[in-house]
Amino acid sequence: MRNDQIFVLLLVVLLPMSGCFDGGTAGVGEAEGAQDSDSEDTPSTSTSTAAAPNLPPVISVEIMGSLANVEGSDCTTTAFEIEVRHAMTDWDGSILNAGWDVNLDGVIDYPTNSSEGYMMIEIPMNTMVSRNVISTYYETEYREQSIVFGAQDDDGAWTSSELIKLSKNIGRFTISNGVETSYLDLEPCNDFSDVTDYNFSIVDHADIASTGNADYLVEITRTNGQAGLDWSRIRIVFDGDNEGDEVCSVTGYRCKIVENTSLWEAGATITLQEAHNLHNGQQNAQVEVYIDNILVESLTLDLQ
Repeated sequence: MRNDQIFVLLLVVLLPMSGCFDGGTAGVGEAEGAQDSDSEDTPSTSTSTAAAPNLPPVISVEIMGSLANVEGSDCTTTAFEIEVRHAMTDWDGSILNAGWDVNLDGVIDYPTNSSEGYMMIEIPMNTMVSRNVISTYYETEYREQSIVFGAQDDDGAWTSSELIKLSKNIGRFTISNGVETSYLDLEPCNDFSDVTDYNFSIVDHADIASTGNADYLVEITRTNGQAGLDWSRIRIVFDGDNEGDEVCSVTGYRCKIVENTSLWEAGATITLQEAHNLHNGQQNAQVEVYIDNILVESLTLDLQ
């Protein structure tokens, strides 16, 4: 058989089969396309945003001056007061609760809703801590208390200042002479609105006046009223026959008031003692008692 005949015969055999091969290929492609369409995951396009953290309040505080005495209903020192200053703000909200806690119990005693300002706070003396400091010459007594300022925002966050310690010197004892000095108001309300209504008895002391410089001179007794008198209000002038006028006080040197009470109580007797020769007993002596620099008693005595 010739070659051209063989070629024609092969075409006749292969031509019908070409459709099968093309159809099979197309089916596989379509199947793969369908499978890809069904099985591929769609990429996620959703996002989440974290909540911003709450910012607590910002505060600033300051103590103005020092503690000052406060009198109670009986006119004696029962508390101390001091002026304080604060400033506060909240960056992402508002402040709902703020103020000063003056006894550290976690409760605001002096509230404020002002973003900035001053106020007076008061601290009872009987709740304060007592501290004694002893040196070579003195024993000094203090009352101390710590205070704190706090602010709370509308999300519940608190900001607190540091603990601020306040200290008040309330008295001093001089070791060398036994003199006790108080910086409190220990005197109850006055018995009389007019100090000239106070009465005193002045008599010669049993000690004999001499040329020495340590004689006991006179005794003075307070004879009326009920409330004690603070020694800071008392001034006694002694005029003897050896010197001119001499002011006598509980802390005096040349003329000393000898007493053993913190106040001059009704019925109590004091003694004037010289620490410098003020009287020799040769002539009369003059004694004057002043309260609040007002003369309330004057007497001339023949002191022997």
